[in-house]
Amino acid sequence: MRTGQGAEGRAGTRAASAVLLPADLPADDLTRLSAAAEYVRVRESDALLPLLLPGLDGPELRTLTERCRFEHAALVVFPPDPRALRADLAACGLTAAAPPRPSVVVRERLALRHRRDAKDLDVRILRPGAYGPDGSRRVVEVFTLVVPPGSALTAIAAHERVHEHEAHLAFEVDRPDGPALRGLCASFVRHGAVADGGGYNPHENGTVLYFTAPAAANAGYRRVELHADGDHRDVLAAHLDGHRARRPATNDRGPRRQRGSP
Repeated sequence: MRTGQGAEGRAGTRAASAVLLPADLPADDLTRLSAAAEYVRVRESDALLPLLLPGLDGPELRTLTERCRFEHAALVVFPPDPRALRADLAACGLTAAAPPRPSVVVRERLALRHRRDAKDLDVRILRPGAYGPDGSRRVVEVFTLVVPPGSALTAIAAHERVHEHEAHLAFEVDRPDGPALRGLCASFVRHGAVADGGGYNPHENGTVLYFTAPAAANAGYRRVELHADGDHRDVLAAHLDGHRARRPATNDRGPRRQRGSP
């Protein structure tokens, strides 16, 4: 399990209007950061899962709650420079203990979506910590792409802020193995979720499975991640086959290789 990481109740969508917003980032990025931090702090798995998967209840809900721990909310922000971002994270009550790490999957998804060379997009990940209502350790997973004023990347930032393609909620799978992961995937699909990519990251030895939540979901996020420690590429292969069968190539499809986290 990834240590040091962690993501509405009705309070989860509260805007950051009470937060003094520094000038380093555009107000929309800061509001999104603050809202994601609040989401992480107030949500519980047993209340969140039925909002993501309408109709989930009873023994099936208990099984998913026992095996899936809500860990983080994720978003992409576009600061003018990394130092400004860290200062603004602190202003939202978020502090990253570790330096940013390179992203693989999100960088390549952005490159595909915007028809850019991935080498030109220096996407990084910070995981500032937060605590859930029960005191459990969680994180806000912050992907960053530095966009200085006047940068050629400004159009990418504007598009992504509006459409939130990479925003998602993540659940850590407890005691992952093949049968458990296949059962979790089947439950998600049974309640209307659709496979939406994933990957294996050998640097972290972790497997990630993405889903798009059903249209009736009421959690404030449409993308969901299941993260499992270890190499589960057999389950991943079936998951990706389902994704490819449902969604032929578009410019919004992400790569299928590593989890850069994600």
